[in-house]
Amino acid sequence: MNPAEYKKKVEYDLITDFVNRFYEKVGYHPTVVTKHRITDDGITVLTLSELEKFFEPHLPKKYNKIVRLGAKDRMRTIVELRCIFFFIGRSMRYNLKPLGDHLGGRDHTTVLHGIRTFRNLYETDPLFRDKYYSIINQIKKDYEPSTLDNTDQAPDKPKSNLLFRLLQGEDPTFKDFD
Repeated sequence: MNPAEYKKKVEYDLITDFVNRFYEKVGYHPTVVTKHRITDDGITVLTLSELEKFFEPHLPKKYNKIVRLGAKDRMRTIVELRCIFFFIGRSMRYNLKPLGDHLGGRDHTTVLHGIRTFRNLYETDPLFRDKYYSIINQIKKDYEPSTLDNTDQAPDKPKSNLLFRLLQGEDPTFKDFD
């Protein structure tokens, strides 16, 4: 067995063991959702590059060219998309510096400002909220719950992970970032 196969097997075995022990003690299978997705090939991480791909249908055009999220452009549409990207990335527990670095080397304070702007726009602008939900729904569609979830799971799922709550369609609570 080569090292990559061994790593995948160990990861899968650890998660499977955790889920089974949790079921024995609590009585239902937990949903294992963080920034990872479990498949037969092991755990795949939703990277920032993969997250950015969910924004492509919403990116504006300028002079017949698509404006990327990391562009040094202040068009309202691109700024709003950056705010959504920062909020979702932070909810996945990425640190501020990698989020800023990914979008053109922005400072961590820019990321914080983007998250604050997200909060304000989410509460006041219904079009912004619709854009946010369309991105979340696309992520939810492409990253369904893990293969370890069973149909006999209890109806009340744990709600400790912010990304999990967002994917379930709940309104974001901002106390997670304070």
